[in-house]
Amino acid sequence: MIEQLELQPTTKDLKKDIAYYLRNYCYGKENAIRMKSLARRFNISTRELRKIKRKIVMEDDIPVGSTTRGYYFPKDDNEIMEIAAYYESLSIETRIIWKKYLSMVEKKDWRNML
Repeated sequence: MIEQLELQPTTKDLKKDIAYYLRNYCYGKENAIRMKSLARRFNISTRELRKIKRKIVMEDDIPVGSTTRGYYFPKDDNEIMEIAAYYESLSIETRIIWKKYLSMVEKKDWRNML
């Protein structure tokens, strides 16, 4: 059902619009949306979407999960810890992202970022 919804960006800020969309329509990894579908929805490339996703996480402290099923907004600390565990298993460069997710769980205010 989620992939059939239509959404036009509501602001000029794609970061905010994408984060809002994920929070409201892709809540929890079971509701993930494929990267291509999300990029198409916002009329951007998948490459641009990956850049925006990184900025949402790194600049705005808003968690965005990704699996083979697509992108999603984590529904609880356990899902954030799953994301953090994934990044922990990767190279040194990605540990920066891992640490960012851990700090989100510690802050406990990530749910109220939007």
